[in-house]
Amino acid sequence: MQPMVELTGVTKRYGSHIVIDNLSLSLPSGLIGLIGPNGSGKTTLLNMLAGLQRPTKGVITLAQQRVSRLSASHIAYIADRQMLYGFYTVEETIAYASNIYPDFNNQQVADIIAQIFQFDPKKKVSQLSKGNQLRLQIAIALARKVPLILMDEPLSGLDPLIRQDVLKLFVACTELEQQTIIISSHEVAEIEPYLDYVIFLNEGQLKLFASTETLRAERELSMLDMMKENCL
Repeated sequence: MQPMVELTGVTKRYGSHIVIDNLSLSLPSGLIGLIGPNGSGKTTLLNMLAGLQRPTKGVITLAQQRVSRLSASHIAYIADRQMLYGFYTVEETIAYASNIYPDFNNQQVADIIAQIFQFDPKKKVSQLSKGNQLRLQIAIALARKVPLILMDEPLSGLDPLIRQDVLKLFVACTELEQQTIIISSHEVAEIEPYLDYVIFLNEGQLKLFASTETLRAERELSMLDMMKENCL
């Protein structure tokens, strides 16, 4: 399969502290889990993939084009603690997204909200629960027809039923043969059944990258066990 994202010798250093250490990866389309303990470099890697931070060394490309801040039109990124505009209604939030993202399918996001989430589109974002605010953010990200979607801890702080709703969205509302979706998460056991590939990071170094199908067949270990084996 043709790689969607390429990282070649990518290093990120702050002074003498190395956060990402000489990382080279070829990432195909599909749903990819980014796993590792706190401080392993996951958020820094996502920020570089999104073009928000530049590598100290190395190159990142998306569809053979070098990633930079100008790549935002091809990348949807849900960062940890990202906030919506609370004074907008849900409808106004969707309209705003439609205005700023030329690739946005606002009928798709409206259908997701009406059929799956079932919250009032006239309601202000500030009146939504934390779970529904996150659902709205994810629905907007998934309604963009971009080749790369990045999510930093999208399940953090949500109850198990909401987490399952969110995970089902990734499968139901994306074109996994044409899009690469990278999810950073500590909810290892919950995301495992949905993943096509997994990246294990520890102390900025790549410990493992493989398809989940191959790992299950060859190693006969759960992803949590593999994380302990490769990252701790």
